[in-house]
Order: sequence, then C-alpha cells, then structure tokens
Amino acid sequence: MSSLNYQHFHLVGIKGVAMSALAQILFDMNKNVSGSDVAEDFVTMDQLKRIGVTIQTSFLEPLPDGTDCIIYTAAHQSKNNPQVQAAIKQGLPVYSHAEALGLLFQEKIGIAVCGVGGKSTISAMIAWVLGVTCREPAFAVGVGSIVGLEKTGSWSEQARYFVAEADEYVTDPTEVDASKRRPRFSYLKPKMIVCSNVLHDHPDVYADLDATKKTFTNFFNSLPAGGTLIIASATGTEYVLREDIKKSTYGTNDEDDFRLEKNTKVENRMIIGRLWHREESFELKLGVPGFFNLLNATAAFAASLKLDIPEAEILDALSSFRSTKRRFEYLGEKQGVRYYDDYAHHPSELKAVIAAFEQWEPDSRKVVAFQPHTFSRTKALFSEFVTALAGVKELILLDIYASAREGLDSSISSKILAEAVQRESPETKITIVANFQDLAEYFRNDLKSGDVCITLGAGDIYQAHGFLK
Repeated sequence: MSSLNYQHFHLVGIKGVAMSALAQILFDMNKNVSGSDVAEDFVTMDQLKRIGVTIQTSFLEPLPDGTDCIIYTAAHQSKNNPQVQAAIKQGLPVYSHAEALGLLFQEKIGIAVCGVGGKSTISAMIAWVLGVTCREPAFAVGVGSIVGLEKTGSWSEQARYFVAEADEYVTDPTEVDASKRRPRFSYLKPKMIVCSNVLHDHPDVYADLDATKKTFTNFFNSLPAGGTLIIASATGTEYVLREDIKKSTYGTNDEDDFRLEKNTKVENRMIIGRLWHREESFELKLGVPGFFNLLNATAAFAASLKLDIPEAEILDALSSFRSTKRRFEYLGEKQGVRYYDDYAHHPSELKAVIAAFEQWEPDSRKVVAFQPHTFSRTKALFSEFVTALAGVKELILLDIYASAREGLDSSISSKILAEAVQRESPETKITIVANFQDLAEYFRNDLKSGDVCITLGAGDIYQAHGFLK
C-alpha cells in the first residue's frame, strides 16, 4: 500500500466497528497494529483478539514504541484526542479513518455502499457473493462479524475489488467552523456507489433532510466518467447527476431497473421473493428475515451483475448468506426463549425490523427491547420513533445511550418517549429499565419458554445477552 507506507499503525478508537475492520486490513498487509480505546467490551473484541492487537485502555498513555502512523475516528475528540495531539507534536503522520480508507480505494476498483440503513448488510452481501464465486475481494464492513467470512476487514494484493461502507457522518464533529466539517465518504473515490436510502439521521451535523440529500448528491457526482450508481428508488428523484454517470434503480416500482415484488413467503426459515430485471424474473431466496433484507439482496444482485457475475451464481451465493453480527442476528435459545439482536436505531430501521420480526415469528409471544441511541437523534426524530414503536404489543425501553460525541440533554428521555408511545398506542405494554443489566434481569423473571425477544439499538443493549445463562 504505497499511500500508507508505514510499518506500525496505532489506531485511536480501535474497538469501533470501522476501525476494527481497518485493523484487520493492516494485519493482512503484515503491518504492526496497536490501538487505544475505552475499557468496556465491544462487539469487535473477538476480531481484535484474533489478530493479537495490544489495546491501551487510556488515551493518556504514551504512544507505543515504534509507532510511525496514527489513525483516529470522530468518536473520541477526533484530533483533540490526547494521543492524536501527542502524535502531532512528535511530527508523526496522522490520518482520520476516512482518509486512510480513501487511500485504500486508490489501490483497487472501489465499491462504496452508502445510505441510512442497509449499508453494512449490502456490503457484506457483495463481499460474500464475490468470495463464494471465487472472485476474492478486499473489504471493510462495519460490523462485529460476518457469518462464514469470519472477519470484517480483508486485504490481498491479488484482490481486484475493494468493497466498503461509505459513511455520511463528518470526520471531525468537533470542528467549530461547520463549513469545514467534511463528510467521511467524501474522501473515497469509488468506481461504483450503491445507495440504500437517504434519510435525516445525524441532526448534530445536518440541519435537515435537504442538507443530507445535498451531501449525498455531491458524493454521487464524485464518481468518474462512466462510473456506476445503483440507488434505491425510495430515496426519491431529486438528485441532479452528471450525464456520464451510469444510474440504475432498485425497489418495488414498476419502472425500477431491478424490481422486487412486494409479495413474499417464508418457508423452512428462508424468505422468498421474486426479482425482475429486463423482463426476466428470478426467485430470490434468503436465510435472513425481512423484506428489507430482500431489498438489500436486490441491491447486491444489481452490483454483482454489474461486475459481470452470472445471475445464477449470484442467486446461489445470496441463498447461502447468513447475515452479520447485530443484523437480525439469531443468538440462540435460553430456557426455551429464542433471542435475536439487531443494530436498528433509526425509526425507518425499527419499522422494517419489527415487521420482519412479526413475519419470522408469527405464532409466539414477542417482546421488543429498544435502547434509543443519542439524545440528538431521539429528539430530532421523536415523532418518527413514536410511530415506529406504536403497535408493538410488548415494549421495553432502556435509557438513552449517549454517544461519546455528545453531552446529556435533560429535555429528552426514554420516559418521555414511552409516554408518547403509550398515548399513540394504549394497548402497548411498556416497561422502562435503566441499562442492559436490568434488562437481563427482566428477561430472566418475565419471559417464558416459547417466547421470542429481539433487542434493538446501536448502543450497548446487546450486552444483556451475555448475562443470560
């Protein structure tokens, strides 16, 4: 990797899913990798242990001997992090995660997957199809693990393609001058972009949906002449694109280039749909629940077809895909109760996952536990959260999980959210617990054999499952 020609990389915030994937890539390049982060466990720990990374649990510790490059994220004060500041004072090269990812894109044919909801799964699906069809890719997917691939970041000199998530969040949210806050995906120069959705998801950096759409439009237009954009038709049509960009749409509309029929069925733990392309139809089968996952698979099908993989090979590969960690992940059965977990944290994601949960487990008592993620998102999208949660028969709400990027906001709380949901849906049974430890206790005392439960949220709610025996 000529653009990052260093030997010992120190990753500040290494336990994050994106940084963990990058650490695995650097490991594949035979680089020395160390890192620092908070002491708590993350979903990435197994991957980091696999590659033997030494992790400091304080940002005040001195940089490891031999460190010659620092990579940081927005999660821990960005450039204001003590270790990053120490590196700058020592004259060491410093890159944001987005800048490092952008340099990797220069080495391969880049496939960037963006959007609010679906980008992790679509990225994993494309990497899976390429791998199963013997077109081994390099990839970086922001999840804890991918079933069957056993890693979330991979690199080889022989790989032709590099598949990676492209995040619209800004590199440095601590930047006082908002005009200098650069979207993370603006550093990437892909040949293909897949976009799953465009929604207002980061009110701390984007004022509204229009501002979000403008940011995505700029990214789409960064494609080179002849570049490919595969975009969900549900995102709308108000994106002004250059004429030399090859655009394809996917969705459920008759005019979509890749059209998924709305009617589906579940047989033998497979969800089955029908996909149309150029007046030809295909049976699309997935071993992961939800119509939204069939849409994700449709996007992966379209991208793979653009890479000249035959339809039959793509469909066969997708039928063997078994999802990623924290994406409608089946965790197993304990005391007769079946448990699932999902990262859903935006109202649109909640609606999709809850609908899939109802379809996948039609005959059981179902309990939904949700941990709102960030005060700013909960407050800005409050009415959408109420709509998404109304109608759930049994709902458990945890206290809002505060991001490392924000402070407390007493004007919004899970109690306020619960009261609003109750007004909208009086028949919903709502329980509030403080944290994942209390949630595990609730599971032990209240759930019975035959029940099913799903935990939702981008915080630490998943850790409740570790307390169950």
